[in-house]
Amino acid sequence: MEMLVTKFSNGKYRNEGALFAEPISPENVKLMGEMIALQALRTLKKYDRQVADRYYIGLIKDLHHMGERNYIISDGYDIAQNAICFLCAFMGRKVSDIYGKDKKGINITIKLACYRKLDRELMRYRKNAQKTEEIDFTDYKALPMDSVNRFEHEQTDYGKYDELVETLKLSELELAILECYMNGMVQSQVCAELGIGRGTINHRKASIRRRYYACYGAL
Repeated sequence: MEMLVTKFSNGKYRNEGALFAEPISPENVKLMGEMIALQALRTLKKYDRQVADRYYIGLIKDLHHMGERNYIISDGYDIAQNAICFLCAFMGRKVSDIYGKDKKGINITIKLACYRKLDRELMRYRKNAQKTEEIDFTDYKALPMDSVNRFEHEQTDYGKYDELVETLKLSELELAILECYMNGMVQSQVCAELGIGRGTINHRKASIRRRYYACYGAL
């Protein structure tokens, strides 16, 4: 099945890894923001399906129909607009570039900083959620396949995540690989994102796992 990023780029990008491998530009920033918003909403669905489904399906519907005359954009697209506005401040840079340090003093990428910004916004929406007209899901069962987080669940409590990462004392490459998987990427996307081979990724994943077991014991 065709992926959403492929459909909405008119076939330019085979997957999200190809999209995010490029520097942020006026030509791709809209699509980048939309794809990040979809991932943030997929993560929220694990904790609050009622709110997330409304925004997620609304955003999917917007992406398919927003070019149509008299179409009214849903509240779901607000999430994408927040991501797009955030990324616009980093034109010419890649989302894998370092954004800055978090409260724990750990470097985070532009992409991860964007996810966290959206997560804070979504938590606010959850608190202020009001009853709205539900969207008909039945018309969207045959939509192109969207990417799925097949690895570790993205953490909503970033304080615990940051504490864990600090304890593991990961190398810069190991931290970058871990963040890719936390952002829902599959191995091929991590390869494209970081420009490294599958062997290197598997070796570093094994190293991360050994460090985790040494600190916290087997899962």
